[in-house]
Amino acid sequence: MNKDIYFTEEYAEANEVIEDGRAIHFEIDDENGHLTLNTILREIGIRIDGEKYYDLISPYGYGGPVIHKADDPAALIRTFEEQFTKYCEKNNIVSEFVRFNPLFQNQAPFEDIYDVAYIKDTVGTDLKRFEDPFQSEFSSTARKITRRLLRDGEFTCTLTRGFSDVDSFIDIYTETMMRNHASDFYYFDRSYFYGLKNMFDEELITITVSHEGIPVAMCLYFSSGDIIHEHLKGTRDAYLKHSTCYLMKYEMVKWAEAHGYSLIHYGGGVTNADDDPLLEFKKRFGKNTAFKFHIGKKIWNRRVYDRLCLLNGVQGETEFFPAYRMNDGFRKKEAV
Repeated sequence: MNKDIYFTEEYAEANEVIEDGRAIHFEIDDENGHLTLNTILREIGIRIDGEKYYDLISPYGYGGPVIHKADDPAALIRTFEEQFTKYCEKNNIVSEFVRFNPLFQNQAPFEDIYDVAYIKDTVGTDLKRFEDPFQSEFSSTARKITRRLLRDGEFTCTLTRGFSDVDSFIDIYTETMMRNHASDFYYFDRSYFYGLKNMFDEELITITVSHEGIPVAMCLYFSSGDIIHEHLKGTRDAYLKHSTCYLMKYEMVKWAEAHGYSLIHYGGGVTNADDDPLLEFKKRFGKNTAFKFHIGKKIWNRRVYDRLCLLNGVQGETEFFPAYRMNDGFRKKEAV
């Protein structure tokens, strides 16, 4: 059974606040198998002929439909398409955008339903394939910087189960987003972080790098089965030059290896470019371990989709999906 945290109802619920929507759970459980979909329902901020319409998006991270058991996969997928089509018709759902989970490749069974596209790789540190993951997965540069930091002993690195120091994390994370000129989306409301703590505290791990007792860098991880997901992280501006993130990566590798985990997953970059700087940086800690990341697009109501595009002045094909949300289309407009 695929029990990754990104597939759970609770994770979708935790993301309601940042996607400005409502988590929905759809499930097929019959003689052909078991399938679930947890996603976010967002209202489209304009009415068509007096009707409200909605679209779907995966929670921050990964999602999409996932098969947990399949005695007859083809029949199970047919049932999903038939029933979910009816669900979307009944609930005025126009389109769906999916970020499939690269660790489970859950796009594969659904390529006849969704318009699936490979985007880029994500990377991780494999803890089982190599006798010494630090030596085999970290680049020579990463090993050199890590050893220097360990030798100098200027910083302390502490790993704790749970998410106790939420406020310090929020401050450091926000400072990092400001330094990186991140889009508004990434300035998550404080309730998002406390929601993660309340829903997942036992499955959260925090690493804190401190200087003279003051936190200067922090990273938040999900523990999910035998996988560790690096979720969010940040470093104080004044300490960026010290490369303290290398200490956090090293600390997590040693801890996860000692506790029987098989993989630490770092995710990908912030763009689709092959030379995305963030992805290239993450490869320093997973030079031999990569996963293919796919997205999926689906128009469930073509008539309304096209009309929404026209109302937002969008004509022809566009990379942005759904196209009617280009330039924040219909996000805050009053219904008419």
